[in-house]
Amino acid sequence: MARHPAKRAHVLALLGAALLIVTFGTLAMQLGNEMARHGQLDRQSAGADAYMRDLEREVGTARICHFAWLARHEDSDATCFVHAIGAIATAREAFPSVVALQERLSHTHPPSLDQMGHALDRIADWQATPHDALIHTETDTTLAELDDALTTLSSVDTAKREGRLADMLRNTSWQKRLDALGIVIGVLIMITAGWVLDRTSLAAARAEARSRNLALQLRAVLDSLTMGVAVFSTEGRLRHWNDRFGATLGLEDGFLHQEMSYEKLSDALVVDGRPLLEPFTHVERALQRGECALPVMVECRGINGADLELCRTLFFASDDVPDAEDRRGFVLTANDITLRLRSERALGEAQKLRAVGQLTAGIAHDFKNLLTIILGNLELASEADSAQDMARRQTCLEAAAHAARRSETLTGQLLSFTRREKPAPDTVRLADIFALTSNLLARVIGPRIAVNCDKAETIWPVQVNPAQLESALLNLAINARDAMPKGGTVSIRAANVSFSTGMNLLALPVDSDRSLRVASDSTPLPAGAWVRIDVSDTGCGMGPEVLQQLFEPFFTTKDEGAGTGLGMAMVVNFCRQSGGRVVVASAPDEGTQITLWLPRAVEQRPSPVREPESAPAAATFRALVVEDDPAIRDIVATILGLGGYRVTEAADGEAAFDLVEDAGNSYDLLVTDIQLPGLLDGFRLATLLRERLPMIGVVCMSGDFTADGPRPANAPPAVQLLPKPFRRDGLLKAVSAAMEERISA
Repeated sequence: MARHPAKRAHVLALLGAALLIVTFGTLAMQLGNEMARHGQLDRQSAGADAYMRDLEREVGTARICHFAWLARHEDSDATCFVHAIGAIATAREAFPSVVALQERLSHTHPPSLDQMGHALDRIADWQATPHDALIHTETDTTLAELDDALTTLSSVDTAKREGRLADMLRNTSWQKRLDALGIVIGVLIMITAGWVLDRTSLAAARAEARSRNLALQLRAVLDSLTMGVAVFSTEGRLRHWNDRFGATLGLEDGFLHQEMSYEKLSDALVVDGRPLLEPFTHVERALQRGECALPVMVECRGINGADLELCRTLFFASDDVPDAEDRRGFVLTANDITLRLRSERALGEAQKLRAVGQLTAGIAHDFKNLLTIILGNLELASEADSAQDMARRQTCLEAAAHAARRSETLTGQLLSFTRREKPAPDTVRLADIFALTSNLLARVIGPRIAVNCDKAETIWPVQVNPAQLESALLNLAINARDAMPKGGTVSIRAANVSFSTGMNLLALPVDSDRSLRVASDSTPLPAGAWVRIDVSDTGCGMGPEVLQQLFEPFFTTKDEGAGTGLGMAMVVNFCRQSGGRVVVASAPDEGTQITLWLPRAVEQRPSPVREPESAPAAATFRALVVEDDPAIRDIVATILGLGGYRVTEAADGEAAFDLVEDAGNSYDLLVTDIQLPGLLDGFRLATLLRERLPMIGVVCMSGDFTADGPRPANAPPAVQLLPKPFRRDGLLKAVSAAMEERISA
C-alpha cells in the first residue's frame, strides 16, 4: 500500500535529524578519543623526558666532578663524582621502560638507545669501584657518549611529538570536513522534509476541502432520497441520518440526535407490542461474522400505519480511515412501500382479471361441448315417441344426464383448484373408471384418433376422488388429441408397481426416443405399493422449453381462446392431493407419455349397514322455498311437493319474512339460496327466522359451495349446506338431515 505524503515527509525529517545526531555524536566521540590517546602519549612522553633530563643532569654533574677531581684531586670532588655515578646507576633500572615507550611511539629502535644502554651498563659497573672510575681513561668518553645519546634522544622525541601533533591536527581537519559534509546533508534533508511537509499540507488542505465538498454533496444526496438512511457505530450509536429517516418511521421532530442508542430507537418503534427492529444482539453477532454477513430485510407496518421496508446492512472501511471507530458499523434504511404495494395489488388484480378471462373462455368452451351433448340427446329423446324408440330414448337420456354430471364435476374441480381444497378420496377400481372413460373418450376425441384402453381387472384399487381421476384422464386425452391434428393413437395402460426403497422416478427406464423428462416433484417416491397409469400419444411431442413450464397454471401452447392452460395444472393438483406424482416423457416429433403414480388403497372391510330411523310424515310439515331464479325455485318446490311437503315460494328475503309473519310463524323447513336480491341474503334470513322459529330446519343452497369444501365463516350453526348443482337425492338428503336435526333439538 502506498504511503501518504505526510508520512514520507515525517520519515525524511526523522532521517535528517538522525543523520545530524549521528554526525555530531561521531565528531565528539572521535575528538574525545583522539585527545585522550594523545594525552596519554603525552603523559608517557613527559615522564620519559623527565627521566632523560634527570639522567642528563646527573651525567653533567658526573662530568663536572670528574673534571674537577682531575684538576684538584680533592676528596669533595671525588665524593660528588661517586654520588653522581650512583644516581646514574639507579636510573639504569628505569631504562627498559623508556626503551619500550620509545618503541611504541616511533615503532623503531633508534641507535642512540643502544649507545645510551651500553653507556649506562658501563657506568653501572663503575658503582662497584667508583674510585677506579676516576682514574679510568674511558670515563670521560663514556660520559660524553651518554650525554650525546641523551641529546640526540631529546631532539628526536621533540620532533616526534611535533609530528604527532601535526597528525592529530591533520586527522581532526578531515573529520571536521566529513562532519561538515554530514551536517550539510542533514540540513538538506531537513529542508527537503520541510518542503514535502509544505506540499503535503497544501495537498491535505485541498483534500480536506474536497472531502468537505463531497460530504456536502453526499448530505444533499441523502436528503434527496425518498428513503430514510441512518448510520450506526459498532456500539449502536447514531452517527449520521437524513431528514427522511424520521419522517418515514413516523418519529417526532427532534427525536433523533447524535450518539442516540439503537435500543432507544427500537423501543420507540413498537407496533402491537412487537418491535419493528431486530435486537441489537443480532447485529453484534453479524458484526463478529464480518463481511460474510448478509443484509437483513423485512416488510412491516410502521407506527404511523405506513407499509415499510426496513433493511440493515453492515459496512467495513479500509485501513486508510484514520479513526478506528469509523471503520465498522451498520446502516439502517427505511423505505415507504405503501404506493408500491398498491401498485402490486393493482397489477395482481389486473393479472387476476386476465386469468378470469382465460378461465371464462375455457369454461365456456367446455360447457358448450357439454351443453351440445345435453341438448342434442334431449332433442333426440323428445323425438323418440314410438315404443320401438324407447331404448334409444333411454340411451339419449342417460347420455344427457352423464354430460350434466360432467358439468357438475367440471365446476367442482375448478373451485377445488382455485381454493386448493382437498376433496375426500374414495376407494376406486380402475376397471370401472376405464370402462366409463373409454366410451366418453371415443365421443370426445373423434374418429380420426384410435383409443386403446387396456383392461384393468388385476390392477390394485387406488384411494382417490373418482370424478377427479376421470377428469384427469379426460384432460390428458384431450391434450393428446390436440397434439395429433392429423390423427394418431392414444393408449391408456395401468400396472402394479412396488418399491422397497425410495425411487427416483426420473431414473426409471423409458422409451429411448422420449429422452426429455420432467416430474412434478423431484424428491424420491416413497417405498410402498403404487399404481402406474400411462397415457401415451403419437403426436408432435414437446421440447425442453415447453417441458420446463408444463406444470405452471395458465401455461398453454394453444391459440388464444383455445384453452385455459389449467388442464395439466389440474392433473398435477389432483395427483398431489392424492399423494402421488406426475412424470412426463417426451421429445419433438416422438410423442408424449404422461405417467400418473397413485398410491394403492388400503382395503377395509365394509361396516354393517344401519337402517335409517323412520322420519315423521312429511305431509305434516310446511316448507318455505326462497330462490330468485324461478326455474330453480320451481324444481325445488316440485321435489319437496313430491316428497309430501306443503310448499310456499318466495323470490327474495323480504317477501319470505313477510310470508312467515302472515302465516303466524308456522313453518317447519326453510330452503333458501345464499345469493338473494335485497337487504336479506340467505344466511341473514336463516338467522332471523331462527330467532322467531327456533325449531325450524334450514337448508342453504349456493353454487359457491363444494361437497368437500370448508364451511363458510358467516354460516349460521346447525344449517345444512347444499352445493349447486344438485340432484333430487342430494336435495332430499340435505332436507332430511335438517329435519332430523330439528327433531333431535
